[in-house]
Amino acid sequence: MRLDPAERQALKKALAGINAAEVFLFGSRVDDKASGGDIDVLIFSRADPLKLSRKVTTRFFLECEERIDVVVMNPQRLTAEQRAFLATLKRKRIA
Repeated sequence: MRLDPAERQALKKALAGINAAEVFLFGSRVDDKASGGDIDVLIFSRADPLKLSRKVTTRFFLECEERIDVVVMNPQRLTAEQRAFLATLKRKRIA
């Protein structure tokens, strides 16, 4: 998992206290041999996806000016498209 200490700390603060079942890092940051790339975070939660994504993104950016993408999915109501997307991901659980 390619996150430097500042990014790890910012992500920890951004995720503190959120209502999530699971949180994963995915995308290029999961591949230790890759370089660059934004931080892609997948959150399984029943919370409003747009509000939760904005909250985590804003909190992260207050600590670290790195690009981050936050995807929120309700694990109880996954669409066929979401299931297909999830099947393609290499991910690492972070919370």
